[in-house]
Amino acid sequence: MGSVLSIEKLTKTYDNGFAALKGVDLSIRRGEIFALLGPNGAGKTTLIGIVCGLVRLSSGKVVVDGVDIAENYRAARKKIGLVPQELSVNMFESVWESVSFSRGLFGKKADPAHVEKVLRDLSLWDKKDVNIRALSGGMKRRVLIAKALAHEPEILFLDEPTAGVDVELRRDMWEMVRHLRESGVTIILTTHYIEEAEDMADRIGVINRGEIILVEEKHALMRRLGQTRICVTLTEKMDHIPEGLFDRPLSLSPDGASLTFIRMGENDGKDDSLARLLKNLVARGIDFASVTSSQSSLEDIFIDLVGKSR
Repeated sequence: MGSVLSIEKLTKTYDNGFAALKGVDLSIRRGEIFALLGPNGAGKTTLIGIVCGLVRLSSGKVVVDGVDIAENYRAARKKIGLVPQELSVNMFESVWESVSFSRGLFGKKADPAHVEKVLRDLSLWDKKDVNIRALSGGMKRRVLIAKALAHEPEILFLDEPTAGVDVELRRDMWEMVRHLRESGVTIILTTHYIEEAEDMADRIGVINRGEIILVEEKHALMRRLGQTRICVTLTEKMDHIPEGLFDRPLSLSPDGASLTFIRMGENDGKDDSLARLLKNLVARGIDFASVTSSQSSLEDIFIDLVGKSR
């Protein structure tokens, strides 16, 4: 799968001396959903702003589907759709006028059928003649998405697209994103709802303090850095862990009623640590009542990564 967006040694230093980006290298594959995660102030929005021509880079190179943004910004920008964090629409236009105008801004010929399809996909068709100022916050967010799709971009940036919106819009939008990927559109997503990234993304990138600290396939990342917490509840409390009970670190709950250990990565069937622990308990005459396990989430991994990079 080829690269549709290539970023090399990208830096951005503002006039006050703040370095928002520090030599970022990133390659986005055509047709993937890529989640860019990072805490507030990490550089996510600055990075998107540079690619979309809203922020001037300090140094480096950005190539969009073979077009260098420094050499031919207009051609590169036509390939990109952006759903920004902030509402930025003419409140006195109708939905139809606003979305149609966005298509024309990128030099696309009028195509009422395409505009209608976008509006229907986003449940906006019955609002097409309504002034945007009369819409709810969630509906205004839908209009932003429609405007970003009006010119049929090859790359779609979603910068915190579901912040503060209703559950119905989130569901509709992610369904639309899946359809877009199936049609070949590349999706680059930033979100504070990390469960969305875990559900939707093919690859995960983590940025902190202006530097990319990780880029990896989602499932490979979960296998490598994920962990399973296994808890064995005892039928009788114990006051200490018997010496030599287990070959891995065990912890005893404060009330002495359960034993816990951590298993790294996903269970591929080759890790028999739980079976060995239970066998050892039975051999020592220690009865247990139940076994429970909980898998770490992408959010757990993200918090750990960002914490270590500080």
